[in-house]
Amino acid sequence: MFRSLNSRLLLSYVAVIVVCLVLVGLGLLLFAGSLWTRETFWRLEAAAQATLLALRQAGPLETLPPEQLRAQVLKAAEEQELRVLVLDARRTVQFDSEKAWEGEQLKLDEVARTPVAPGRVRGAFLAPTGRRGGRWIFAGQVVARRGEGRQFILFASPRWRMWGWFAENLVPPLVRAGAVALVLSILLALLVSRSVAAPLQRVAAAAEAIARGEAGTRAPVSGPQEVRALASSFNTMADRVEAARQSQRDFVANVSHELKTPLTSIQGFSQALLDGTASTPETAARAARVVHEEAERMRRMVDELLTLARFDAGQMVMARDPVELGPLLRACVEKLAPQAQAAEVALELDVPDRLLVTGDADRLAQVLSNLLDNGVAHTPAGGSVAVAARRAGEGHFVEVTVTDTGRGIPADALPRIFERFYQVDKARRRSRGAGLGLAITKEIVEAHGGTITAESVVGLGSRFAVRLPPWEGEPTAAMGRQGNQ
Repeated sequence: MFRSLNSRLLLSYVAVIVVCLVLVGLGLLLFAGSLWTRETFWRLEAAAQATLLALRQAGPLETLPPEQLRAQVLKAAEEQELRVLVLDARRTVQFDSEKAWEGEQLKLDEVARTPVAPGRVRGAFLAPTGRRGGRWIFAGQVVARRGEGRQFILFASPRWRMWGWFAENLVPPLVRAGAVALVLSILLALLVSRSVAAPLQRVAAAAEAIARGEAGTRAPVSGPQEVRALASSFNTMADRVEAARQSQRDFVANVSHELKTPLTSIQGFSQALLDGTASTPETAARAARVVHEEAERMRRMVDELLTLARFDAGQMVMARDPVELGPLLRACVEKLAPQAQAAEVALELDVPDRLLVTGDADRLAQVLSNLLDNGVAHTPAGGSVAVAARRAGEGHFVEVTVTDTGRGIPADALPRIFERFYQVDKARRRSRGAGLGLAITKEIVEAHGGTITAESVVGLGSRFAVRLPPWEGEPTAAMGRQGNQ
């Protein structure tokens, strides 16, 4: 019955409201009881003062005859509608206006502890008839009677009258006010519970719509702050899921497109070899060369795709060894020297000795080689590619820059150059690969805890900056082998 959030919230609110109403009612009863007790003491004391005044007018209390004293006390009891008792020094009842306790001994519990004025007393006692008589409160006067010693003239009222007064005067308005408050509180609790549950239901409905394939559905951001945060997080998650799905679709489309061209070439030239179209040794050799080159291109692309897949799956583990950049950069420059010489591009290297970073030497060599290869490939004859390394950020990281004097990258293309399959120069797609090199470079750098950025001005060149964490420990023997890799 109470499985939904709305019903549970409503039930919890109603329970809290009922508990609060009960506590408030009890508090009011206790407060009213205290007021009633004070008012009763005041009424009893006023009756005692009036009676004693009348007795003194009849004569001195010390010598007033007992019959006249009792007659005056009985008259006062009837007029005040109170019970009047006359006790001797041993608290034995000598006179009772209701004729029930005469001869009984009372224990005035609080008379000694609650003096009001000289000779005047007030307090409480338990009826001599036991629990059925209940507890009584009293106020009165201590008088010295000649020949009889000290006597107590007490005006008493039972405590149970308080509950009758409550039932008659206080309980009905309390019940009516509590019922009205309960109804209004339940209505307010219903509104509050719906204000919380309704936005959550809309988020759930949006999730079900996305599960049905309605990818563009988003949850409305409304309700309390926590629910609004949940809806915002859900929408952010939905946007990222949609972006990931779109990236998957683009990935499949790009891979299909990239594989289509070499497969077409391989199929065409292999068919020429099979049907004898490439009949001369020269045409046969050309066909075999094209098949080999396209197969090699496919192999490189598959290797790159596997590398990216391992990064995406979190399976690419990077070493955390000290890597000296001097030997590593010199080795990369030496490997690219023949390519740069053929393109008439000058290679420049500026790296201090004993500059250490933390990382995987093989993967860092892959990063630097890819940046150098791109720089040489996009720099016209007569230009240069400069590689420099230095400590930066007050020694918090090491920065390696690769700067070329090539054609530059258009401003609209610069934010996308690290995307997979993205190529600025579409005409060079066939010769420069599938556009995965910079994407892999970025993954490797970030796996080292570093960053890579690019700056470019069309017509002047480009600058790639790689920032890596420095090595803080002592160098190891493995560093000596890095320059030979």
